[in-house]
Amino acid sequence: MNVFITGASSGIGEALAREFAARGARLGLAARRIDALQAVVATLPGQQHLIYGVDVTNTEAIVAAGRAFDAAVGGVDIVIANAGISVGVKTEHYEDLAQFRRVFETNVFSMPATFHPFIAPMKTRRRGTLVGIASVAGIRGLPGSDA
Repeated sequence: MNVFITGASSGIGEALAREFAARGARLGLAARRIDALQAVVATLPGQQHLIYGVDVTNTEAIVAAGRAFDAAVGGVDIVIANAGISVGVKTEHYEDLAQFRRVFETNVFSMPATFHPFIAPMKTRRRGTLVGIASVAGIRGLPGSDA
């Protein structure tokens, strides 16, 4: 099984990487902090995992990483768009408006960019799973987290 995970350097992404690696999956792990990715991979079973030091808000970079992993492993079975940030912001503060954009670019707009390079190959193979992980804030608002 070949699995591509964004936000894999910590938190839920790291936990997913550990679980899939324990089940024998070959992983493509993407995150901004390549040093943290290297530390995660060093503790995973198997040596076949590939890492991509990319910021998911850089569309060209995340698409290129996805294409590279898909080509390297001959097809991806599962893509998990997990990268996300949480920043305390208030709409009333002008200086927080830039943070709104950053939150949406990371948590929302990066998801289709992450999925993009895998869709055509998955359609051709007639199999594959796309998983989007979102915040509970999408269901219910959280005080101080207007974004």
